[in-house]
Amino acid sequence: MRRTPAFFLVIATVVAIFGFSKMVLAAGTATISLSPTTTSVDTGEDFTLSVLVDPNGESLDTVRVNMSYDPSLLEAVRFDLGTQFPSLSPGYEIDNTAGELTYGGYKYGTQVTAEGTFATVTFRALSSGTVTIDITSDSKAINDGTEKVDTSALGSATITIAGDTVESTTPTTETTTTTTTTTDASLEQQALVYFGAFYARMPSSGDDWSALHCIAYGGCAEETQDVSAEQAALVIFGAKYAKMPSSGMEWNVIHTLAYTDFLGTSTAEEEVVVEEPVVEEEPVAEEVVEEEPTETTLTAEQIAIGYFGTITGTLPSDSADWEFVDIAANGYSGTTDASLETEALSVFTSTFGRLPSGDSDWNLLKAIAYSGAIL
Repeated sequence: MRRTPAFFLVIATVVAIFGFSKMVLAAGTATISLSPTTTSVDTGEDFTLSVLVDPNGESLDTVRVNMSYDPSLLEAVRFDLGTQFPSLSPGYEIDNTAGELTYGGYKYGTQVTAEGTFATVTFRALSSGTVTIDITSDSKAINDGTEKVDTSALGSATITIAGDTVESTTPTTETTTTTTTTTDASLEQQALVYFGAFYARMPSSGDDWSALHCIAYGGCAEETQDVSAEQAALVIFGAKYAKMPSSGMEWNVIHTLAYTDFLGTSTAEEEVVVEEPVVEEEPVAEEVVEEEPTETTLTAEQIAIGYFGTITGTLPSDSADWEFVDIAANGYSGTTDASLETEALSVFTSTFGRLPSGDSDWNLLKAIAYSGAIL
């Protein structure tokens, strides 16, 4: 990625639009809070806090929560995304050296208008004392790219810890993005996650596959940088994930958005060439043979991974995720549950905008219902 003055202009503009700084003014009425607000624990003990998001009259499609805490008194162990915003945004970080945690989620289809549990976060007490866990002002609650969070009403929790100091049991820093979650996944499998996030479907044409390859392998950036095109692409990316690009593949997404017709209308300006009419003798008609676009043939498992990314915005990483892939690829023969399938049908239709119509669709619905990765 070139670091030209124009590049820094792009970054500055996006910072201004999305407020990727500590000084963020209230832009809406949505609130983010913690529950319970006070807790007493012993050293060595794990405890959880619920992160609650209340749209408070707004409609939301994306949330990113940033938290801070004193790492000498406690450590963050993990977070579990709830069903309010069920698709995990690319990239999360637990930094137990700095005492910081960031993660995000979004929702396809109908926007969120009711209060709910965005996530639960697990901490472990290390030393005696009193510590405050804060939701910081760079947290986001977004509707169609517009900030809706009230940063003057962000929550916190006070934790009272008793007992002798214990040692940390987790790495000081754990960083995960959709490009590194699964080390044995191919670049195209990873790119399918981003393609699915923007299109909510699998690639189906030569242009689709070209866009997928741009995301996977790069090479779509023009030799001459188009600042306005990259600026617009950063806005689109930020509206989807509520964060700046942080990996090579995410910058490939920016270039794909900026310099190709990835979303139907390219953000880059195209040169229009008007040719003068030429009078020629009528040629002998020849059969025109159009070359078929070269497409990559994916296995059933690779396609299932793409669908998983379409629904969740991430790659499979645990046993439930891989159970989803297995069911979506090979079918389901276990006990059925009508209520679970009804919930799964809601997820399917909100994600893909249609009803299941074939065997692969019904396998996908059963993967949603019975894998434990989605519901």
